[in-house]
Amino acid sequence: MKELEFRDVTVRFGTGHGTVTAVDGVDLTVPAGSVVGLVGESGSGKSTLAKAAVGLVPESGGEILLDGRPVRRTRGRRTLQMVFQDPYSSLNPRMSVGDSIAEAMPRGRGRKERRAEVARLLELVELDASRAGSLPGGLSGGQRQRVALARALAAEPEVILADEITSALDVSVQGAVLNLVRDLQRRLGLSILFISHNLSVVRYVSDLIAVMYLGRIVEFGPAAEVLSAPRHPYTQTLLDAAPRVGTSLDDAVPADRSELDGEPPSPHDPPSGCAFHRRCPYGPLVLPERTICAEDDPMTGADTRPHRAACHFAADLEVSIP
Repeated sequence: MKELEFRDVTVRFGTGHGTVTAVDGVDLTVPAGSVVGLVGESGSGKSTLAKAAVGLVPESGGEILLDGRPVRRTRGRRTLQMVFQDPYSSLNPRMSVGDSIAEAMPRGRGRKERRAEVARLLELVELDASRAGSLPGGLSGGQRQRVALARALAAEPEVILADEITSALDVSVQGAVLNLVRDLQRRLGLSILFISHNLSVVRYVSDLIAVMYLGRIVEFGPAAEVLSAPRHPYTQTLLDAAPRVGTSLDDAVPADRSELDGEPPSPHDPPSGCAFHRRCPYGPLVLPERTICAEDDPMTGADTRPHRAACHFAADLEVSIP
């Protein structure tokens, strides 16, 4: 078990006037043996942050550390493994399930040992070992995602980054995959960064929750506290948008708010002050006297506020969610 840490990580795309800051000075820690849920709307920078951790996109600034050492300098097995959203494109369609899993294993094992390990990993993700000879085309979406998890585990990682791994699955299958992730984490003691746009999904598996908006972490704290008493208006609005009993995860809409109906600000031209102030039910949109929200960056001093909330009025926002 190892701790994954992002220190002031920034990721930019493009140059000159076309530069887009996808991740903006993120500080985030995934403690050893814990699950951190990273939640936010599409385009908030969640996946880009994870891709920076595994080297798929370069960071423009800051550091990504594993137990205090830069991830890029870690040798040997690939200690960070990412499981992607789409189970239909993450596996080579021409490679058998067993070969895909074996390919990810550290070198030095004989053929017999690798076959035995493939069988063990398939059983670990609740698939029959006979599936080793199957091609991905013969599997359902849920089964493919289980294979992707087995493939990630085959590399003997210290940290797994799970990027929207249930969003492409039928609602009836999502619960089974979430149960599997939670069981694997407990049995293996893995550190997991679990990314989702849906707080209802994140609450099920996470010890800690980080909320991301327009490239920044705007709230972070123990899952139970963030979900029961959010300190950032954006988190509260996400909770209001969470599905009610009998509502599909894909069809959830805000229960009594319309602030998130519009598109978030463009990262090409982010607002001054608080990036959420144009949509905030507690900012100048509703309370014109709160000009500080449009003028001053609330990230300054966030470490001293409840849940490290990037909100000037976090201490006053005492919203209890039943």
